[in-house]
Amino acid sequence: MLKKFLSILCLAAVILFAAIPQAQAMGDIKVSVILDTPAGNFAEPEKVYTTTQATLDTIFKNATQFDVMAVSECDAYVQIYREENNLAATYDDTKLSTAQRDLTFKKDDVAKMCNHFDSAYLVYIRVSTTDPRHTSGVFTSGQKVNVVTDFRIWSRAKNDFVYLKRATTTGSSSTVNISIFGRGSGSAENAVEDGLKKCLKDIEKDAAKIRASMEA
Repeated sequence: MLKKFLSILCLAAVILFAAIPQAQAMGDIKVSVILDTPAGNFAEPEKVYTTTQATLDTIFKNATQFDVMAVSECDAYVQIYREENNLAATYDDTKLSTAQRDLTFKKDDVAKMCNHFDSAYLVYIRVSTTDPRHTSGVFTSGQKVNVVTDFRIWSRAKNDFVYLKRATTTGSSSTVNISIFGRGSGSAENAVEDGLKKCLKDIEKDAAKIRASMEA
């Protein structure tokens, strides 16, 4: 009986010690995220953030070795970095306030921000759009917009990008004309969201490739 008890105790100890390295490995690879969104005239930022976060969740689903920061966790410092490096400006007049920003981050900028977050990798996502174009049919009218999504993975150890992809597509939104005079016009915001979802779906296909590039 004692021998059986000791055998069970030894087996439990082996399982426990085997599990410790695995537990320690979970979340060891810290990943920060930068998201550059399109101008607010043509898209609702909260929709772009939500859609992009869903893609990140899909790419890193069940990949417990990665500790991926939420976009909102990185945003505040990214704005400060822009201000300190003359990449953002706000102009006020008596009627409104206009913000401008430089969407171009060089490798040196990405490296500095990755170091600031003390992360092993940095995901850089930039979404840009063209002006909406009006479309019309016999009973419908709407908006079309070209959407370009750059998705890049920066490696702190390699001091370079380990994954690059540019997805380009056209998003559209239409409504049914409620009269012969064509009252519908579609939604530019919905057109941008439609195009962004198409781009991100294309990037999601590379999920395994993306994770592999961060484990090499």
